[in-house]
Amino acid sequence: MKYRMIALDLDGTLLDSHGRVRPRVKEAVRKAIDLGVIVTIATGRRLHFAQKIAEEIGIDVPLVLHGGTLIQDSATGEVIYEDVMSPSLVREAVELVVNYGHQPVLFVSPSAGGGLLAGPPEKDSVLASQYLNSQRNIKRLPYEDLANAEHVLSVWVIEDHDVLGPLYEAMVKRPYYKVLLWEPEPDKPDTGYLLDILNVGASKAKALRHLAASYGISMDEVMAIGDQINDLEMMEAAGLGVAMGNAISPVRELANAVVSSNDEDGVAEAIERFVLSEEAVGDGSQVRR
Repeated sequence: MKYRMIALDLDGTLLDSHGRVRPRVKEAVRKAIDLGVIVTIATGRRLHFAQKIAEEIGIDVPLVLHGGTLIQDSATGEVIYEDVMSPSLVREAVELVVNYGHQPVLFVSPSAGGGLLAGPPEKDSVLASQYLNSQRNIKRLPYEDLANAEHVLSVWVIEDHDVLGPLYEAMVKRPYYKVLLWEPEPDKPDTGYLLDILNVGASKAKALRHLAASYGISMDEVMAIGDQINDLEMMEAAGLGVAMGNAISPVRELANAVVSSNDEDGVAEAIERFVLSEEAVGDGSQVRR
């Protein structure tokens, strides 16, 4: 199978543990682009961060952002695709979060001006305050106004794991939400857990399918590389799902192939093996299905 598109997660995948693109990885990506392969980024991050990495390695196609709820032009930031929550789902999510004693943080689509919305600052926990004080473009609203917000991509709650437990259990019982619980980064254990509430069905896979179709590329012709829980659907939907050596167990178990870690040029290994090598254009017999 010849892969015509590559989708790369950022943290733990394209970036090493120091947040850098390693030289061999950068070279492999550029060689793939020179061959005419569409290389994109598919990340939970927002545009301003992903855009810098895209520029550094020569990616100039639209990027899948915010966990698959957005596709934006890598140069202009134009919104090409969005998966926003309905007003009724936003209201219910905000009310639930507040009723459980937490501060909701809402992410507004760039198509409506972007930025973050949150409730009154006096309602912040220590962890919520720590996060919100590190961010820009935040607007504080009374909870009633927050519940009526429009063009919302997702609702976040940042707290300790034990404190988040009851809210998490309440949210996962509602089948119209997609709910993810993220552990703090290993080098930032005091930043708290993140509860991420989105539309059910929202995913990197759904956005990537939209992007691939815009280029006339089938998902069978896509290689997706990742390491975390929000990469699972994308890897399963792609013709070839590749797990990093540092990936969590469910990702490695699902993957068609496992490569070295992000600190050992795993992305370069995948591209060299499945895209740049002579065997890559053969019958694909090297790939475990």
